[in-house]
Amino acid sequence: MQVVINGSFWAEPNVGSGQYLHGLLRWLPQVAPQHRYVLVTPAAHPLGLPLPPGVLALRARTPADRFSPNLTKLWFEQVTLPRVAQQLAKANGPTVLFVPYFAPPLRSRVPVVTTVGDIIPLVLPAYRGRMHVRAYLRLVARAVHQSAHILTFSARSRDDIVAHLRLPRERVTPVLLAAGEQYSPGDHAAARAEVARRYALHEPFIYYVGGLDARKNVTTLLRAFALLRSRSGPVTLALAGRALGGDPALFPDLDALIADLELGATVRRIDVPLADGPLLYRACTIFAFPSRYEGFGLPPLEAMACGAPVVVSDASSLPEVVGPAALRVAPDDVVGWTAALARLLGDADLRAKLRAQGFAQAARFSYRKVAEATLAVLEATVADFRW
Repeated sequence: MQVVINGSFWAEPNVGSGQYLHGLLRWLPQVAPQHRYVLVTPAAHPLGLPLPPGVLALRARTPADRFSPNLTKLWFEQVTLPRVAQQLAKANGPTVLFVPYFAPPLRSRVPVVTTVGDIIPLVLPAYRGRMHVRAYLRLVARAVHQSAHILTFSARSRDDIVAHLRLPRERVTPVLLAAGEQYSPGDHAAARAEVARRYALHEPFIYYVGGLDARKNVTTLLRAFALLRSRSGPVTLALAGRALGGDPALFPDLDALIADLELGATVRRIDVPLADGPLLYRACTIFAFPSRYEGFGLPPLEAMACGAPVVVSDASSLPEVVGPAALRVAPDDVVGWTAALARLLGDADLRAKLRAQGFAQAARFSYRKVAEATLAVLEATVADFRW
């Protein structure tokens, strides 16, 4: 079998789709070296990092390369990639085109498997963006019906895909993600000392990292922290992340809320490079993730893998990720969030228990398992296709 892979995100290993692609490509040739793997990337993009052993690279041009990045993206996904897959199938036999993000071609002569990590713009209308974004979303939502099979990252996402895209449930398979191997247990005391030196953060501190858009629900965490501060001893809340837009409907003014709640002395806004992610997870007293909606929700899994006691929203896919290894609170229950944070801050035994359970829960996830489950779908798709 030959697997032709859309490599548009190969040069972006720090974004979600890039992390997923890198994790898969590291393991696919190890799990099934008998197959041929060809990563097709747009010639207009830098290739970036070297490819893993067992993966071939092919750079493909489009007529729009010199004119428009948006048109180049569309042309690559809808015309160039399926055409290249067809040519490679003629040369090398049974082939599946794997698109690891929500951008399947509308037409393809070879079977297509598409990963739809989430459908946030369909579930949450405020995220649908401008007219050209909505038009693109309509195109890929129509095109996904032409895919032989859909992968997604959680059972909750499968339910949403079936409901909103009206796809048969049997054509959608959840394959839960994994944290990167850099997220692992470490020396808690050494991490605390390094974070104190580099970020001037001292225990106890509550840590959040992620987006700052409305669905991430950081405003609830801030309001809960304001109540906590009125009832507890010294504690700091550290927020890592950046607003990626200026629309106040999507990106609440957190600094204004911090000022209104008189939290300026106890809330820290910090920038954390990706390489320091494990360090902050290992050092924090509590990791809090109040998001209302996630296709999967990697930060809580990363935090557990590093030994952080975790509190998450009891919403969307997050219960699937954390299992019994975290405290769960309704996303808009400010009093409940305050109580959960206070309970963890005041109970070292509970923190130790959650730390041990978190290690065990995180160990259930691996990119080897992601690759094995993905390969099962790819192989079945090729076997079922009429060549």
